[in-house]
Amino acid sequence: MAWLAVRDRDPAAALGLTELGEVDWRSGVDLAYFTDDRVIVTPQLDGWVLVLGMALLKDRPDVTGLSATLGTEVQFFSSHRGLQVYRWQRARDGDLLRSFASAEGEIDELGEASDLERSFGELVDDGDVHRVAAQWSVDPGTVNVPVRVFSTGTVRPDVR
Repeated sequence: MAWLAVRDRDPAAALGLTELGEVDWRSGVDLAYFTDDRVIVTPQLDGWVLVLGMALLKDRPDVTGLSATLGTEVQFFSSHRGLQVYRWQRARDGDLLRSFASAEGEIDELGEASDLERSFGELVDDGDVHRVAAQWSVDPGTVNVPVRVFSTGTVRPDVR
């Protein structure tokens, strides 16, 4: 699964999404997980709006560009256990502050790791992605709210 966390802003318009309606959390997560052309968007949760969906794995958004467009902090998280690929990124006002990616044990990172990240050691997993999300913003594994479903015309902001 992949998700964005956006501070104090609804990113749907900037991502070019088309709203399809509202559903309960479980139905929304099923749609987001089992389709590659739907995402779900939460209401604000402790000042954060989450956008979740497999579509974000297929067409990973530019967190730096999106944070510049929205003028706020944007975070991206993804986890694919089958491929052993894990990622988290954090940008604020157009500046990439932290980026970490692990693919089959190969690590690529930018910025300083937190104490939490250093505690993971050499191998990261799905739980580590969720722990970073919880530390930075909101772990979607702890959420159970009605969500809006969107079709993904594109999930990249029109910025370069």
